[in-house]
Amino acid sequence: MYATPASGALSSGADYPHDPLWDALRDVPDPELGVSLVDMGMIVEALREGPHATVRLTYTAMGCPGAEMIESDVRERLLRVPGVETVEIEVVWDPVWTTARLTGDGRDALLLLGVAL
Repeated sequence: MYATPASGALSSGADYPHDPLWDALRDVPDPELGVSLVDMGMIVEALREGPHATVRLTYTAMGCPGAEMIESDVRERLLRVPGVETVEIEVVWDPVWTTARLTGDGRDALLLLGVAL
């Protein structure tokens, strides 16, 4: 089963699970903005079954120029989680990314960067 935000739906200030996968994903920034992928609301689900981790993520826009870098960074960071040996990344477009997916920290970080929400 996938680990998802406790609320079941993402919204500003969503209560994300505190487990090794989500904690690791909090370390991965969006390459353009420097804000955590978790706080950006780009991580949809994370699952670990034994040594295999699967992450479902969405992008803020189709054709994201940083997609390859993001996926590489996600894979690299998750492979540093003790016991994780393989990582599968699935890009999904449902749910569609909107600013409603931002956490409170993500919203605050973007406002500090001057991004209008």
